Amino acid sequence: MPARIDRIASAALACLLPCIALAQAPQWPTPQDIDRALKANPFPDPGRIGAQPIQRPPRVDAQPGGIDIEALARGKVVVPGSTAAPASVPLRIFVTLDMPRASLKLLTDQAARSGAVLVLRGLKSQSMRETVTAVGELIGDSKATWIIDPEAFTRHAVSQAPTFVLALNDATTDAPRTCGANCAASTGFVSVAGDVSLDYALEAILRRKPEAAPSASPILKRLRAPL
Repeated sequence: MPARIDRIASAALACLLPCIALAQAPQWPTPQDIDRALKANPFPDPGRIGAQPIQRPPRVDAQPGGIDIEALARGKVVVPGSTAAPASVPLRIFVTLDMPRASLKLLTDQAARSGAVLVLRGLKSQSMRETVTAVGELIGDSKATWIIDPEAFTRHAVSQAPTFVLALNDATTDAPRTCGANCAASTGFVSVAGDVSLDYALEAILRRKPEAAPSASPILKRLRAPL
């Protein structure tokens, strides 16, 4: 009996194998199938290709309060979170965020009181986010102005930080921002460098160049005014 069952199972399997093979074999399209597909979806001719409209890229408008990347590339941008610089400011303090925090905090507070502008050469760790965070921690509740202006370092021959630069005329303050790699340093200013307070730097400027008094004296007066 078992032998008969085996023979029946073998015969049934032999009948099923061709069917399985046929089911697994790929069904290639016939020429008629290809003709029907081409008629339903014809290839575009040159005329149809030329008539197809070209999709224009989406327009991206600048967001209010965003970073002006074009201005940063040109060489000057106000650090977000700080106060906008007045039209004409005779005193600039060239700093780096790698300076001691106590020095930066003192100069930030004194700049807010005197109207001086703090100038950075570039971004902290090449990141605007890190720069804004670091500057914001220094500003606190004050109204100090911070700008990024790499070309100003060349215009005023700044080689160390902090450097205090007092413009002697408006032309120096409003010099063009597109002087390029070979920008020549202006001569219409006086500067001192060293890790000192702003009032000390201004006094040193007056000792070196007494004719700077019309520009330096009002700043010293604001700086020494009672809080």
